[in-house]
Amino acid sequence: MNYDQAVSYIHETKKYGSKLGLTNISKLLELLGNPQDYLSFVHVAGTNGKGSVCAYIATTLVKAGYKTGLFISPYIEKFTERIQIDFNNMKEEHLVDVVLRVKHCVNLMLINKMNHPTEFEINTAIAMTYFHEQHCDIVVLETGLGGRFDSTNVIKKNEVSIITALGFDHVAVLGNSIDKIAFEKAGIIKDNCPVVIYGRNNLMAIEVIKHVAVIKKAKVTLSNYKLVNNLNGNEDGYTFDYKHISNLSIGLRGIHQVDNAITALEALFILQKKGYSINTAHIIKGFKNTKWPGRLEVLSKTPYIMCDGAHNPQAANALKEYFDKFHHGKKIIFLMGVMSNKEYDQMAAILVKDAKGVICVQVDNERALPKEQLAKTCKKYCHNVLVSDTIASGMDTAVKMWNKQDVICSFGSLYLIADVKKYVREKLNNAV
Repeated sequence: MNYDQAVSYIHETKKYGSKLGLTNISKLLELLGNPQDYLSFVHVAGTNGKGSVCAYIATTLVKAGYKTGLFISPYIEKFTERIQIDFNNMKEEHLVDVVLRVKHCVNLMLINKMNHPTEFEINTAIAMTYFHEQHCDIVVLETGLGGRFDSTNVIKKNEVSIITALGFDHVAVLGNSIDKIAFEKAGIIKDNCPVVIYGRNNLMAIEVIKHVAVIKKAKVTLSNYKLVNNLNGNEDGYTFDYKHISNLSIGLRGIHQVDNAITALEALFILQKKGYSINTAHIIKGFKNTKWPGRLEVLSKTPYIMCDGAHNPQAANALKEYFDKFHHGKKIIFLMGVMSNKEYDQMAAILVKDAKGVICVQVDNERALPKEQLAKTCKKYCHNVLVSDTIASGMDTAVKMWNKQDVICSFGSLYLIADVKKYVREKLNNAV
């Protein structure tokens, strides 16, 4: 088996769907020697902001000298982005080695008449095995879907649980009310393990999470935006004070990143109390150096091109707020592609009504919404809606439409970003 074959084996397991539950992943990890039991974790669930919160914490832990594993989803351009140590992607040869062993264990499960593990369960098993064998000091672990029955929830030694901003996403699986969604996310809370909650969540959601925490005897901390002082920002980031940390600088764009940052800060304060050697200098350096691809990321200045992973109404509102504040008066050209199970009508209503143009494309994914259907929806809100057969041709159209007072922005799915980045690298000379 080579690297390409290993990745193909993983992706082929998509046909087994997405099944929430811990029976299969527990058996698979048991056959692998339960590597997760030898690791310590920061476990992160939520609808929006999970990746950014993970990035702030992981960067700070690396700056503090800890060998830090990071498990995220989905990846942008290369599968091994999902499994990182100190922000270095898993090496290809290590992936091949671990996949061979995982495949052997999957075959043993099938011989014993068990269900075939899903793609995410296999990814989780690969990550746990790799992090254990590489002797990680701590792993920052992002859930895939929900929390209670997410395959990452097999872990035992959790230092702190984090629940980020909640909204309506995956409602067919998690429930169609915010209290049901909050209950599923709160499933990552462990007995006597502290939990940090994004403080501007819906009050009902916070009460649901607190109720679970009381049952689990888990101390609750809420991030508190009212304690943010001396806030200054521009289109490239913010500086602010929070509690005893002064002049904190972040380079992730959008005011919502301040909320993500203080949520991460509260988790880091808990790690400090637990004895982790993290000081203020580590935090300041970590936050200043935090990068997170595909989130209001500027790819080119001439033409001005951004990409964002916004794929639900809450994220669309954050994107609109950013444009209203820092690109007020400019015309936005959107490249939009979405999954069929997303609230794309609401997203279009929020973002495209004042756009210079919307170019609808179809993401390379079996769940992608047909571009013609997306265009029909967007035409309800914008007079200039076009359809392109490929992402590259859509970008060509956007670049031809652009002038010096415009911004081109792709949004709607993280699955768009790789092709947009490839276009900028290969066709433009002004990539950032």
